[in-house]
Amino acid sequence: MGEYLDRWLSDSVSDTVKATTFERYEQITRLHLKPALGRVKLKALTPAHIRGPYREKLEAGSSARTLRYVHTTLHKALKQAVMDGLIPRNATEAVKPPQPSREEMRPLTPEQANLLLQVAHEAGDRLEALYVLAIHAGLRQGELLGLMWDDVDLEHGSLQVRRTLAITKSGPVFTFPKTAGSQRSVKLTSKAIEALKHHLERQLGEIDGSDRCGARTASYSPPRRASPSTATTSPGARSSRS
Repeated sequence: MGEYLDRWLSDSVSDTVKATTFERYEQITRLHLKPALGRVKLKALTPAHIRGPYREKLEAGSSARTLRYVHTTLHKALKQAVMDGLIPRNATEAVKPPQPSREEMRPLTPEQANLLLQVAHEAGDRLEALYVLAIHAGLRQGELLGLMWDDVDLEHGSLQVRRTLAITKSGPVFTFPKTAGSQRSVKLTSKAIEALKHHLERQLGEIDGSDRCGARTASYSPPRRASPSTATTSPGARSSRS
């Protein structure tokens, strides 16, 4: 199984899924599947071989959700083995993975959200616009971090969700949203528009300050107008500066 799982990752998974998805499969294979099933021959694998490690991991403290991820990964690997004619059937189909309990979401109350934005504004937090968008537009973290000024239309009060920012082993990368429905237009509230305008003015001021210090390079000409169509810097960029 160990050798087969390695071949499955390199031949069937790599370059066919997002980098973050591949890393997830690789991590599950390395940490869970190979230690438990690596020495079992692929053709000899039975449902009993699978149920045992599941039970042991639950008893050792692994969550049911983690076991669901493990089961999904193993099922995909064995499904490919069936399609390739290496085994007659998928042993995971006879195994019922543990059901994770539904975790209750606990969003901020309106009072807590208002307090967060008030403190960020009073402190002059340069990520204030990020917090405002998270609360007023309801964007996911990756969608927020993937925004660029080309996605924002301050004049008409809207933004386009076109990409997400994901963290991989090789660093941050831009990826497309998981579904077509995730690429959408979002109407901005007056509070969000105000925060974005303030953030853009701050970014332009930082760029101008860098120019005066001689930091501008010949290959980069910063935007001089507060127009999102000409400013391609991400609204959340330059967060490392203070």
